[in-house]
Amino acid sequence: MKTLLTNIRIETGYLTQDNFTYGTATKEIAIIFDAGVVTDVLDDEVKINKAKLTQNIIVIDGQNNLLLPQLREMHVHFDKSKLGIPWTPIEPVQNRIERFEKEFDYLKKAPLSFTQRMENLLNLELSYGVTHFRSHIDIHPAVGQKSLEAAKKVLENYHDKLDYELVAFPQHGLLLSNAFSEMKSALQNGATLVGGVDPISIDGNLEKSLNQTFELATQFNAPIDYHLHERHHDARQTFAKFLSLIEETNWQGKVTISHAYGLRDLPKEERKELFAQLAKNKVTIISSISLDFVIPPLIELKSAGVKTFIGNDNIYDCWSPFGSGDVMDKLNRYAEIFDLTSQKELTESLELVTNQKLITPAGWIKEGMPADFTLVNASSTAEFVARRIPVAKSYFKGQQVK
Repeated sequence: MKTLLTNIRIETGYLTQDNFTYGTATKEIAIIFDAGVVTDVLDDEVKINKAKLTQNIIVIDGQNNLLLPQLREMHVHFDKSKLGIPWTPIEPVQNRIERFEKEFDYLKKAPLSFTQRMENLLNLELSYGVTHFRSHIDIHPAVGQKSLEAAKKVLENYHDKLDYELVAFPQHGLLLSNAFSEMKSALQNGATLVGGVDPISIDGNLEKSLNQTFELATQFNAPIDYHLHERHHDARQTFAKFLSLIEETNWQGKVTISHAYGLRDLPKEERKELFAQLAKNKVTIISSISLDFVIPPLIELKSAGVKTFIGNDNIYDCWSPFGSGDVMDKLNRYAEIFDLTSQKELTESLELVTNQKLITPAGWIKEGMPADFTLVNASSTAEFVARRIPVAKSYFKGQQVK
């Protein structure tokens, strides 16, 4: 049945006086959606009133809330969460390989099932308004396809609340754990992206590790989302190899690098040249906005035309006791760290968790779009980001989730 959502606002432009942008202009609209798709966008009072009289239409009052796009969680780990387990601090380790091993041992014996832990994570993020998830799922011989199968089973019960992407993630090293065969199975079994981690410091063979990663990607026509913590010269070499393979395989627009700490280590002129190449090859950078001073230079990347996103990553797991599960907390932290205080900067920052440009004269929402959106009791997007205003309601395929 058709639904009419009335009394909502969208931003259409910036309000400026004496070269100072002090707010955004908004206009009242209504939208009609049916079968999960926006069928009409109405900004005329006569048309809105006429729509209200249509037979067999559900009318919902949007209570003068601001209409914003779907919130997206672009980096999470469904299989790692300890949510619901009584407090345990993080065990000290000597290196990341030891961390992998301790985590694997802990999760095998965790006092709460995979299903319950993953549901706790999903429910937490849904409560904050997120309705799109990209999750990495560990794939290696010791775990096989168990985590992927368990995640898919949980997601069947959330089909009407969210959409998702699953990354086959050889966390213990594609080469180090001999995971190539399991990765193939995962990509045949529902994973939609190819993951990877540190071809030098974990796998110990840059050429072989990335060649196998791209072999998987091209064989299954799957995008790549790769965890890269390499620093200094190792980062330089790794990015050069990535760009070479992207151009060789025509994988432009299909590669994401998560973390990308090493970009911070490169000299300014080298960064400028590399960032231009990343933009040319449509490489995406995703950051979890960590507070250990290795955040990549996201503002420089964005200015160079590199698409950037934000994700939560750790939400109380064997790697970190922190993480609220609210992606808007991460965006607020990003804005504060990079001193984004203007109306325009704060507004544009929302693209990092929506992948949607907001300010256009006609408004961002169009007929034919999925009916996935967010309602916020804020005067503007900038206020929503800066003041951490809670999401009032979220919709997925036209159904209210929050």
